[in-house]
Amino acid sequence: MNRLRILLAAVLLLVSFGTSAEITFRRAGVSSRDTVYNNKYYVVCITDPGNLAAVNGQQVRVYKTGAFGREITLQKGENPIEITLFQGTQVETKKFSIYYEEARRERVRPLEPVVEDRLFYVQTKENAALLYSAGTDRLGGSKMGFLDPGIVLKVVGEVGNLYKVQLSAHRYAFILQEDVEPSSRSSRTVNTNNIGISNLGDCDRIRLSLPDKLPYASRTELDPTTVLVEVFGAMNNSNWVSQYNDLGMVDYVDLQQTDSDVLRLVIKLKEKYAWGYRIGYEGNNLVIEVRHTPKDLSIKGLTIGLDAGHGGELPGAVSPTGLKESEVNLSIVKEIEKILRKKGARVVLSRSDDSNLSMVQRKQIFRDANIDLLVSIHNNAGGSPLVPMGTSTYYKHIANRELAATLLKHMLELNVPRYGLTGNFNFSLNAPTEYPNALVECLFMSSLPDEEMLADPATHKLIAEKVVDGLEEYLQKVSEATGNGTAPNPKKKGKK
Repeated sequence: MNRLRILLAAVLLLVSFGTSAEITFRRAGVSSRDTVYNNKYYVVCITDPGNLAAVNGQQVRVYKTGAFGREITLQKGENPIEITLFQGTQVETKKFSIYYEEARRERVRPLEPVVEDRLFYVQTKENAALLYSAGTDRLGGSKMGFLDPGIVLKVVGEVGNLYKVQLSAHRYAFILQEDVEPSSRSSRTVNTNNIGISNLGDCDRIRLSLPDKLPYASRTELDPTTVLVEVFGAMNNSNWVSQYNDLGMVDYVDLQQTDSDVLRLVIKLKEKYAWGYRIGYEGNNLVIEVRHTPKDLSIKGLTIGLDAGHGGELPGAVSPTGLKESEVNLSIVKEIEKILRKKGARVVLSRSDDSNLSMVQRKQIFRDANIDLLVSIHNNAGGSPLVPMGTSTYYKHIANRELAATLLKHMLELNVPRYGLTGNFNFSLNAPTEYPNALVECLFMSSLPDEEMLADPATHKLIAEKVVDGLEEYLQKVSEATGNGTAPNPKKKGKK
């Protein structure tokens, strides 16, 4: 406060009677109505970098982006806000007010009931996903997994834009109505035929013969590393589980009839780290292809997918000064690409310009390229704009937790806060089981200190280095666990 008074006094002595251009000023994220229902309010404004600023008489930091802000505790009714700006010898004051009303109590709206007087059959289209619940958050219901087209499902109810479908006598799921079409066939419970297992060189192939295409779900488990596949509407009549040659990744396959019409395939793996699997139908044969760990686990020779989140007319989060997340994501991805290519990797990008691709298109690009591993790059938003919010990583399948954790470890070397390691994340690019994958939310677009970092291209290069360091350490862990290849040691910090 004393410093502000001294600045004001000095400036008043130097101000001339000439006309000066108005100091740049605007408010960030202002709606047409300045009425709020929370007594904690963040004043966030933008001026020219290098200016000084005060909010209600308290000097605040102006970041290199020109953004500044302060948290205000509001009183009921009108709250005057005064911004004082200093640019050289010029001083200007901006005034506005915020009206605070106590939050109106609203009745909690109950979940929309499932209408269960429907009974008919549908069949899946391309990219149909089964959901555990009729979830209503921005990512929708938690996904059980994706199904092949042409699988018949019995509809027993609907809620909103979802059908409730019966998978077996005691198991139900939900599916988007747009992901299915009417079927003239009905679902039925069938006896399974025999199972064959063979080594195809780059994967172990498990083939379960069935009379019909049945719905299925899969997941991975650790200690021991196992792939579990549940086939709904199936009764175990597989009297032979034939292994035709020495297998690379699969140790054995066991069958468990967990319910009268649910057959579980327990696929025990030989190695600690799973490298992904594909599941789908060839005719009426349900095929699971468990990928072998690459023989050489150095970056050189691997095909690595990089996804820059958002793009085009969907820019993602926009920072207080107008940085678009889509542009920051792409810049970081291109820096990662440079490092990986220099190390000898083949790199596949979901997008290389400011274009908008659907999640289905992105997954198809990576599937067609038969990538070995995927990292999706985003930047977050939310929380307080006045403090560093930090970095986080995300995974869906437990087999990918170690990859996400290792990436987070190296992102924290940027000396930013740990926002978290999040599992079971319902993001579409975390859903594929065919390859290890993780999502990195580098920093927060909405945080002024994080935004200052993201506005500097040098930060993009640092983030790229940390992502590559994380990939190399993960490959080193897999290499040590499997004895495959000679992955380089991750960079060691400290004195030489």
